[in-house]
Amino acid sequence: MKKVTVALCETQDTYRERLAEFLMHRRDGRLMVYTFSAQYVFREKQKENAFDLVLLGTGFEKVEQKEGEEGLYIHLAETPDWPREQGPSIFKYQSGEEILRCMFGYYLKLGRVSASVNGDSKDIVGVYSPTHSRLRTPFALTMAELLSGEKRVLYVNLGEWAGFGGWFEEEYHRDLADLLYLISGYGSQVEGLLESVLHTVNRVDYIPPMADAQLLNEARAEDYQELLQLLVEKTGYEVILLDFGVMVPGFFSLLNQCSSIYGVVDQGALALGQRQQFENSMKKSGMEHLAEKIVYVPFTTAQEQVVEREPVLQQWLYGELGDRARAARYGKSGTN
Repeated sequence: MKKVTVALCETQDTYRERLAEFLMHRRDGRLMVYTFSAQYVFREKQKENAFDLVLLGTGFEKVEQKEGEEGLYIHLAETPDWPREQGPSIFKYQSGEEILRCMFGYYLKLGRVSASVNGDSKDIVGVYSPTHSRLRTPFALTMAELLSGEKRVLYVNLGEWAGFGGWFEEEYHRDLADLLYLISGYGSQVEGLLESVLHTVNRVDYIPPMADAQLLNEARAEDYQELLQLLVEKTGYEVILLDFGVMVPGFFSLLNQCSSIYGVVDQGALALGQRQQFENSMKKSGMEHLAEKIVYVPFTTAQEQVVEREPVLQQWLYGELGDRARAARYGKSGTN
């Protein structure tokens, strides 16, 4: 994908340089940031370099976009209640990640369409629990963290009430529902689409799950298929991990596209019955071949309690969950 060029115009040296450094090292270097502390230098550079986004901070409040200039001018506002009639704005005193998401949200409006990225090397990993194990999401996140040590990973939670915003101490303003809505309106445009909702924890990029779980089954099978197709064909991720909390519309079709599937299951007679019913459902849907792909990862109640005492991703990676993820991924254990 092409780099998004940004002009960061700000006379406050510390703020300018820190924000520029932050932006340059996020989203796999997708942004090329030029910094300016004087208006005349910015204008001279603009003659030879058309910027996609121009951020106007302190000392640049009165700079206006000239007729015929490309790109989008955005004010770095001193207060969060910047008047809309004065143009696009981003509150400058918030987290760098939120500034970044706002920037890509605005970038969508430029309508820049990029060429497809080759999706042949994508590894689609599915995690599902037919027994509704509470360790499904912790296991999926641990697997994502494990794989991120080798490749670029995107984690997508398709579950109800995921709850991990509290674990990560994050507040989400946009989530998976917003991304599906954006795809419906900007389907042919990749630049900025995913980045406008993307978050990162440690080395894993992720899309926040739907805050309103009712919307999971209101979306169509075609919507989820279009989402997966966009992630596979038009992003630079090498691994896309789908954490299935529920059987969303088109569930078996999505599962069928996974190169590997991990079934997180409880132990005991009741759990075995649930697993057998799940496998019978696959057969009735003509998907019995999926059973050969699934590696079941059983957990006991005691193991669940240990994990719940340590709701931290790094601790999971080097604890029981990490051991089980490594064993399942690299074939040291796990049962079919």
